[in-house]
Amino acid sequence: MISAQRLVDPPDGDVEAVVQLLVAAFRDDIGMSSLSGGSSRLQMDMYRRTVRACLAQGALYVGVVDGRIQGVAAWIAPGEDWQCYQQEDFISSLTPYLSEWYSYHYIPTYQELYSAAFSSGERARKDGWNLKLLAVHPDSRRKGLGRLLLNTLCQQADASGKRVLTEVKSPYHVSWFRKSGFTHRSVKNFSSKDSAGFPLWCMVRDQGQR
Repeated sequence: MISAQRLVDPPDGDVEAVVQLLVAAFRDDIGMSSLSGGSSRLQMDMYRRTVRACLAQGALYVGVVDGRIQGVAAWIAPGEDWQCYQQEDFISSLTPYLSEWYSYHYIPTYQELYSAAFSSGERARKDGWNLKLLAVHPDSRRKGLGRLLLNTLCQQADASGKRVLTEVKSPYHVSWFRKSGFTHRSVKNFSSKDSAGFPLWCMVRDQGQR
């Protein structure tokens, strides 16, 4: 049996369980390897920061399978905005190369992604529901858990009259999100010294799209 449950002010143990789930779900993700410089410590820090930001500025839902947390969806609410690279203590924890990569490559290219997608640029992201994380543990995939978590957000977005925005890194996920009414507005390629680099698609679902 699967279900989606919202976590509100969860204990540290639940937050860490979500972080470990994300580590397992994105173990071979090239984009995360680039964003963290291949550092498992930094990846976990990024997941932890994102989870806590969504708890404070949006919502965090977990997918439960037979009583165990096996999926997660986390988003930032309309009117709010949050990025790891906006946190000074995060930037100060990076290696010199990675700090320079964020400043001179990742951030400008990320801004171009939204400028190409919307005339209002990044403001469009701030005006909608920004899905930051959607993941299912490898042991519980193909059971409908990811779709259940995504539908939970889409229903909330429809009720508010706002669009949903997210970014994905593979053609498979572009196709997967399209099945829930998303369209891709733009794509940009990110290069990296530490990995093969990765593309990033901006995906958007307007109110009521299915």
